[in-house]
Amino acid sequence: MRFFLPDNPVPITFQTLGILMMGGLLGPKWGFGSSLSYVILGFIGMPLFQGGNGGFEYTTGVTGGYIIGFILASTAVGFLVNKGLHESKSIWAYFVGTSLVYFPALIWLSVLDFSWPEEGKMLSQAVYPFVIGDVIKVIIASLLTVGIFKSNLKNFLK
Repeated sequence: MRFFLPDNPVPITFQTLGILMMGGLLGPKWGFGSSLSYVILGFIGMPLFQGGNGGFEYTTGVTGGYIIGFILASTAVGFLVNKGLHESKSIWAYFVGTSLVYFPALIWLSVLDFSWPEEGKMLSQAVYPFVIGDVIKVIIASLLTVGIFKSNLKNFLK
């Protein structure tokens, strides 16, 4: 599922939820490996990203920084959950992970010229429109993680 806001080339999707869950459920090593594999497969052309997109042109386009952030996010979430931010505290690990999607995106958009975002509107076009949805995804990821861990599925995943 995806949709675009007016005049914004970056879609709103559930990809971030999946990336966060990779780290929260699989831990930092497997979270890193699975998110890196996801990004590499998309980069080489597998239609894994929103709307069946993939390939060099797509992953080096306007969404490239967000995609790089996926790797940082899943690794950080896995690390923080393993270090004690689990159960009801896992929400903080997911907030950190979500913010780590934005950092490379902002750097990417600042360095490369895509004619978007408009001059002086970096945060208002590349971050703020996504915050409400990302907070919802953080809450969902935290609740799912707590539910899965409490159901002892974590032992099954080991």
